[in-house]
Amino acid sequence: MLNFMFLGTNGSMQGDEGNTSLLFKGSRGTVLVDASCGLGRAVAADVDAVVLTHEHIDHVYGLPSLIHQLWLSGRRRALDICVPAGMEEFVHRFLEVFSLQEKKNMFDFRIRTGRIVSLETTRQGGYPTMTTLFSTEHTETSVGLVVREGEDRVVYTSDTRPIREILPCMAGAQVLIHEASGCEAEEEILWKKGHSNGADAARLAERLGVGRLYLCHLPETQELRKKVLEEASAIFPSACIPPVGKLL
Repeated sequence: MLNFMFLGTNGSMQGDEGNTSLLFKGSRGTVLVDASCGLGRAVAADVDAVVLTHEHIDHVYGLPSLIHQLWLSGRRRALDICVPAGMEEFVHRFLEVFSLQEKKNMFDFRIRTGRIVSLETTRQGGYPTMTTLFSTEHTETSVGLVVREGEDRVVYTSDTRPIREILPCMAGAQVLIHEASGCEAEEEILWKKGHSNGADAARLAERLGVGRLYLCHLPETQELRKKVLEEASAIFPSACIPPVGKLL
């Protein structure tokens, strides 16, 4: 069974909820998507792989700390860090700042590219946990992803303009996790910056036919978050703002 947990739900400003990142837990392993707040939960889960959706600071700043904490906890097995093609050098340079590879008994952390991340050989038992990456309209290399295990399918857009094309890998998804960085009144500004609003998220949820829509990458103030949810719920009643730190 595929479960997931929000480690944070805010956009660029942390606020009380922390920046958006997620932990996906399947029967054969755990994938951290973006590395910012709540890293203790990823360390406790002994995360098998990290997927970075793009290079913006609110999605990557916790990566060195994650590696350091895993090392302090006694980890010895390798960690795959999966990034969009074109982002490898950025991650190499970022991690070199902290000289992590020079730590005594530091485990291998391997920066990889590719459209599919598989945990099927990491742990025994259950179905393979597979993550398929797809390009988004945010930065030159940004991606969203589909996580699947058995019949379970979850689509996560990360930061993007409204998605226009429904890809084959999204078919059969039960859950959509979509950014909602503002309200419809800000549509033009958001789209120009490569972002979406709550109504955009709801329209995609309708097109996909999912049972549940979780909104994330949210504005910092509770007033704006409430407005975003109201606009999304008017189109897709099953829209919600998820709790942080709870397995869903």
